[in-house]
Amino acid sequence: MAIIGEIRKHYWLLVAIIGVALLLFVLSDFQRKRTKQSNTIGIIAGEKIAITEFNKRVEENSEIQKTNSGKENLTAEESYQLRQQTWQQVVNEIVMNKQYDVLGVSVSVEELDDLIRGKNPHQYIVQSFTDPKTGQFDSKAVNNFLKNLDNPEQVKPEMKQRYLQMEKAIKNDRQSTKYNSLITKGFYVPTAFAKRNYFETNTMAQVRITGIPYQTVSDSLVKPTDADYEKYYTENKYRYKQDNPVRNIEYVLFEPKMSEEDVVLLKTNVQRAYSDFLVATDVVGFVNSTSDNRYDSSWRKRGSFAPHIDSMLFNAPIGQVLQPIDENDVYHIFKIMDRQTKPDSLKASHILISYAGTPIKTATRTREAAGKLADSILTVVKANPGLFEMFAATKSDDESAKVKMGDLGWFADGAMVPEFNEAVLKGAVGDIKKVETQFGYHIIKIAGKKDLSEKIRVASVDIKMEPGAKTIEALYNEASTFASANSTIEKFDKAVKDKGFNLRNADRLNESDNTIPGLKTAREVVRWSFNEETDKGAVSNVYDIEGTYVVVALKNKIEKGFVPLDVLKDAIKPLVIREKKAELIMKQVSDQFAKGKDLNSIIQKFPNTKIDTADVSFASANIPMYGHEAKLTGQIFASKKGEVSGPVQGDQGVYVFVLDQLKEAPATTDFANQKRQMAQYFQGRTGMLSNILQEKADIKDHRLIFY
Repeated sequence: MAIIGEIRKHYWLLVAIIGVALLLFVLSDFQRKRTKQSNTIGIIAGEKIAITEFNKRVEENSEIQKTNSGKENLTAEESYQLRQQTWQQVVNEIVMNKQYDVLGVSVSVEELDDLIRGKNPHQYIVQSFTDPKTGQFDSKAVNNFLKNLDNPEQVKPEMKQRYLQMEKAIKNDRQSTKYNSLITKGFYVPTAFAKRNYFETNTMAQVRITGIPYQTVSDSLVKPTDADYEKYYTENKYRYKQDNPVRNIEYVLFEPKMSEEDVVLLKTNVQRAYSDFLVATDVVGFVNSTSDNRYDSSWRKRGSFAPHIDSMLFNAPIGQVLQPIDENDVYHIFKIMDRQTKPDSLKASHILISYAGTPIKTATRTREAAGKLADSILTVVKANPGLFEMFAATKSDDESAKVKMGDLGWFADGAMVPEFNEAVLKGAVGDIKKVETQFGYHIIKIAGKKDLSEKIRVASVDIKMEPGAKTIEALYNEASTFASANSTIEKFDKAVKDKGFNLRNADRLNESDNTIPGLKTAREVVRWSFNEETDKGAVSNVYDIEGTYVVVALKNKIEKGFVPLDVLKDAIKPLVIREKKAELIMKQVSDQFAKGKDLNSIIQKFPNTKIDTADVSFASANIPMYGHEAKLTGQIFASKKGEVSGPVQGDQGVYVFVLDQLKEAPATTDFANQKRQMAQYFQGRTGMLSNILQEKADIKDHRLIFY
């Protein structure tokens, strides 16, 4: 009853405390949700970056990369890298533009025009307007292009957009050059600095020295305590400051492997496919319906296959179906379709007339209109072949070949789409032909053929050695059961040990990481690790990453700032042990010195040591035969000639020495060379300026929420 009375007495205080706690919880949850629902992917130097604008930049860069690489689509890894590059691009632009504005670093309209069509144009212009046939820069082409820049009949919108991006890049490059020049030319080395550096570099100390390496003391002789760890951490805490949050995880991979049942079924399916292939009349249709890869009509020369397969294929008659061959976890069943002597290399130019529905996204004309335009161009260039390059430069939808007047150069047989490749192969040098491919209509001028060799066309039924659906389902169930039964890291670790699983670790993961050992695309694992709702010691659900199941445990959450001692303890253990060894050795040396302060007495106490003679420079801090020992170097130059000094605790061991002679640097009044070297050193470090400016920009990166 007394307790109930006390509760009643403080009733309103308890209500207030509970109310405040609930309010803080709700506000915290609201803040998290507001962040997730925000349209801001980051804040750079106070400037908000909208996710829509950022995605637009990513898409622009993606289209450029696809054009440059000739790809229709980018891989997941390429897309990730592109987003990273775009983010860095945005950061650099904002940070540097603020610097340019403050310092008045600009590029005038007249200066930019001179960089584009002046006597010494920018390298981007030279590269884009160099005639591929002559290798000469064509200034007239630049003026002609700019004159027609706003004429969509002559310069397509996407080509104009690419030019404007290049113009922007030229301007940025010139601004960057000016800014860097402003910084580097601002360095001045006073004579006093140069003089001091000269004497520090050229004054040499001749010493007799003996060192007792730490490895002479067994680890078993030192037992660091918690106080030792605390002492080392306190003294060296500044070394372990974390600029960005990181995570340490451990994980288990459940990788699919074929069961005995899968192997038996696979062999049965392969033998059935072989038997059916022997009697198949529609080879292409059979391959496309049976094989894991579609029919490939390419002509292949010797050396295109593994040596043992190559020999069998080139010695087999046309029409033969070879027995199934096991290679790199794939069964191949080959049929020889044809054999010819054909050129290895082909050369051609083309004019592409595309239409809506093809991979050329900018094409809007109908297929019928494209066909009529292609026919009219074909008629003109056949009558007057000299006009081919003009049409290729003005009418073609192939932007990469357009700047080269349609010239595709030499390419390997089979490098082009089949219809295009076949037209060049069957035609004679000098022929002009029209052919339709998935990209539209091509008017092709055949320019050359060379390097004849025997080639074969092969139909291949490829059947991959993969686990079946039942095996994969069983593996997922195993992974899922493991994850649900081991929901804490303690249970996780015990189960891994009990089951004999291979435990993997990934330490110091950054928010921006995409890979971990064993997995090329582990972005979802990284995002889970950094999710604010994922607590230290938590275990994830099952992740399916490219067919491999993953269960993850979060070992440590290391936030920005000083890394806690409990996280560092294992990492600094060798250093703490080194400190204890140093204490032990230094006490033994001091005890020996109490009997007689002499280098020879150290040799007697530590029989595996010897006395070395060395010349030491203050500037380099390198001790011959012992390595870099800055503290020891300082002690040498601060000691008195002829006195036994030490013990000195270094990085590699404990040292005792005698300064025999100080060789002064040769007298001089000319420090020009020293000034130049010091200036070059400082100027070479301007590359760090970008990182420093970004640190000062107070960047808030919210990409983790979106990607």
